Order: sequence, then C-alpha cells, then structure tokens
Amino acid sequence: MTDTFDYIVVGAGTAGCVLAARLSEDPEVTVALLEAGPPDSDPAIRVPAMVGKAIANPRNGWGYTTVPQVHADGRQLPVPRGRVLGGCSSINGMVYFRGHPREYDEWGVPGWTWNDLKPYFLKLENYEAASTPSRTRGGPVNVIDIPRPNPLVKRFLAATDSLGLPRCADFNGGDPEGFNPRQGAIRNGRRESGVTAYLNPARGRPNLTILTDAPATRICLADGRAAGVEIEQNGSRRVLNARREVILSCGTYGSPQLLQLSGIGDPALLRQHGIVPLVNLPAVGQNLHDHPAAAVAMRTENTESYGFSWRTLPRSLWIAAQYLFARKGPLASNVFEANGFMRSRPDVDRPDLQIIFMPAHRNANGHWLPRGHGYGIIFVALRPFSRGSVKIASSDPFAKPAIDFNFLADARDMDVLVKGFETARRILGAASFAPLASQEIVPGSAVQQRADIEAHIRRTLVTVHHPCGTCRIGDVVDDQLRVKGVQGLRVVDASVIPTVISGNSNIPVNAIAERGADLIRGKIP
Repeated sequence: MTDTFDYIVVGAGTAGCVLAARLSEDPEVTVALLEAGPPDSDPAIRVPAMVGKAIANPRNGWGYTTVPQVHADGRQLPVPRGRVLGGCSSINGMVYFRGHPREYDEWGVPGWTWNDLKPYFLKLENYEAASTPSRTRGGPVNVIDIPRPNPLVKRFLAATDSLGLPRCADFNGGDPEGFNPRQGAIRNGRRESGVTAYLNPARGRPNLTILTDAPATRICLADGRAAGVEIEQNGSRRVLNARREVILSCGTYGSPQLLQLSGIGDPALLRQHGIVPLVNLPAVGQNLHDHPAAAVAMRTENTESYGFSWRTLPRSLWIAAQYLFARKGPLASNVFEANGFMRSRPDVDRPDLQIIFMPAHRNANGHWLPRGHGYGIIFVALRPFSRGSVKIASSDPFAKPAIDFNFLADARDMDVLVKGFETARRILGAASFAPLASQEIVPGSAVQQRADIEAHIRRTLVTVHHPCGTCRIGDVVDDQLRVKGVQGLRVVDASVIPTVISGNSNIPVNAIAERGADLIRGKIP
C-alpha cells in the first residue's frame, strides 16, 4: 500500500466520513481515511432500538471518563465516544436536528452564519416526508418520522398541551420551540450513520483508502507544515505522507489531544509532559462545554412503555418477528421519540431548555434492555455557561486525556436545570398520566425543596454527549478551519463549534463537514 496521499483525514466519525466521501469525488486526488477503532460490524449498531447496547459495547468506544466534577459531588462522569468506523454516528441516538438558526449567526464568524450553512443542511438530507421549501429529498442522510411512536408519547403530548406548552410542527423547519415527536436518521429500519450515508457509496473508488484499527499517534510537522501522520498498526508505527493537507476529524476530545501530542498547544502544558512546543496555541483544548442533564423517572405496572416482563413476552416475540422479517416495529425506532424545546424564563429570547421524553424504564444497573415498565423525562440545559478543558495527561498517545467540563461552575446552569426539573414533574403529574398509577422513583416524592432538588441534580447529572468548542473557530482555527500557525493542517469536526447548538449536534457536524469539504476543494471563494 502506498504511504503517500493528497489528503489524510484522521478520524472516521461523522465529519471524517463526509470529508472522505466528498474529497474522493475528485478522481485526480487520493484520500486516506484513518480510524482508530474497528469496522462497524457490531450488529447492535444496525438496530435503532439497540442504541444502548451499541454504546455499552467497549469495543465501540474510547471508555473516557471526566476528571472529578467539583460541582457535581466530585463524581467522574462517563463520556461515551465512538471508537469505531462511523464514530459517534454509529452509536448515537439518531436524532435529526439542525438547531436554532439564530445560533449560527451568533457565532459571529464570516462564512458560518445560518444562511451560509442552510444550503448544506438542504444538500445532506433526504427527508422522506419533505413537503415544504425548508425540507428536501435527494441527499445522502435519510430522515424519517417515526411511524408508530410508543403509546406513551400521546400521553406526553396531551400533558404538554394541558399545560399550555406549544406544539412545534417541524423541529427542522425554522424556530424549533415547542413539543412534538422528533425525526430520526434511520433508513429502512436501520441506523443511518456516516458509514451508511457517505462512506459506503464511496467505498469502490480507487482513490479512497480506508484504514481501521489505525490510531494516529502524532502529526508530523516539517518547516511549519503538516507533512503527514504517524499511525500505529499491528504493533508497529509508520508515517503516512500528505501532499496537500492533513485534516483532523478526531472530535472534541481527540482533535485537541492529537494537536497537543504533536507540539501544538499551550507550551507550559506541553513541557509538563516532555513535549517540545512547536506552535504556541494556548487555546487548544479550552472552551470545552456540553449539555448537562438530569432526570425524573416513574415506575408503573402498566405495560404501555417499552420494556421486558413476563406479561409482555408475547408482545416481545411479535416485536422481534416484525423486525426480523420486515425491519419494522419498535426495534426500528430510536426509543426516545418525542421532546420539546422551551424557555426557562419569559425574558429568554429562545429555548434554553430541552425536555426529552423516555417511554421506557431505566435500569438502576445501567443495562441497555429495560426490565420492567416505566417512563420519565430527561431535562437538558441547552446553552450552558460553564466552560472546561481537554488536556493531555501524558505524552503517551494511548493515555486518555483529562476531560473536565467544569459542570455547574456557573450558577446560571443550575437555575435552568431546576426549571427543567419542575417542568418535568408538572408534565408527569398531568391528568393524561394518571391512569398509569405510577410512582416517582427518581428522585422520589420526598425531594421538594430547592436545596434537595439541587442535591439531586448534582448527584445524578450527566452529559447528553454533544461536546464541542475545544478547537474553536477564531481561537485555534481560522474561518477556513485552518490551524493557526501551521500550513496544510485543518480541523473539521465538533471541536471547531464556538458555542454548542441548542440540541442534538450530529447533523450540524454533517453540515460543517460538507462546507469544510467545499473549502478544502476551493469551491468557496
């Protein structure tokens, strides 16, 4: 195999798959796509409702945890990230969401406004129910309305209606404020990932080389330019050379880590770990943030929810048969089928709180298969003020980085989450849920006072896996996504996002990568 390519894309996640497919459309250039993990061969990746099992498989992930979170009872939080072909698009919740248009404008970066990105959102999607100018068919990413959501979804929406919370006709049709079922990146009953949407159609191109189980250990710099990438395969290291560019798509944790390992970052941090500073760029790894969340959960003897019990054994067998023979039914759903976006206070100009309905019982032991019956709500602070960092913890490229969200350091984030908790309880206490005769098991009815609510949030807070910001546009990369101070090196992934999208981030990363590919190919002046 040749060791020299025009473009080397490091990381075959959401962005990497887009870049490899788009760049290799030009038969005159050669492209190498590197993935640290294995092929996406885990059967759980394919089945939408088995998303929990896909995430839980250690073979599919990096196994990251945070450093102790000072403001969340000192807990180390799990941080699932895909280490498999397709990256997080192979293990995420398959939620199709563009974000609020105003957020892109507020980045304040030329070329990255909503009007700049909207053509790429339209280009990438194939929405099966498209019927308005804001939605399209023909793109690589298949989008569906879940055909038959769980019956509890009707109870959830009846509850939000009864509380005067508005409906949103289409979360991707403009302003997403309101409640309704949400759309999924699913095709013919199977997960739509970066692999299925972008990579598989491009696999036959002779100018595209895909390497799995090939982690990058450093970027090779020569005379101020990224000349190639060192990788490890089968226990030995070798260098792949880049004629034109090296493009990092390793994600919010991996991209700053690889930059730091290569001598690009805060000189003090690099020297601390015996790395010679080559490019003084202290912003690398800074500005880490994600959506903090917590939950209220109910337990019931009613069997409407997704879940396995002896009473639902016949139904479970029918569900399995539906999927096995027709790829239909609940196994073809991404489980969390409805949500809403709302404002935590009247003076907030747009939604800063997400309410996600769970039509299934969450096991205390974290097992992916719901055992028994229940439901609940995850409430999410969409525009967190707290900021953290990603830093190498060693010069060893296989040592996990120190991930610190610094969750709840800014008290305003707690205010939003408390409002989310109160809203969740109001919804779950509405008349539409009364026939289920449920009992609140998390946190339990004894938790009523503000101090107790805050304690519950600190004790149970998690991330909903939308990290961004560690190679922020303007600080680490320019508006062309070129790393400052280095020629021939770009970052194209969620790490370049200045402030997190108010919702699920996978589709925005697709759009960023689509535009990034056009920048690299010179299609944008």
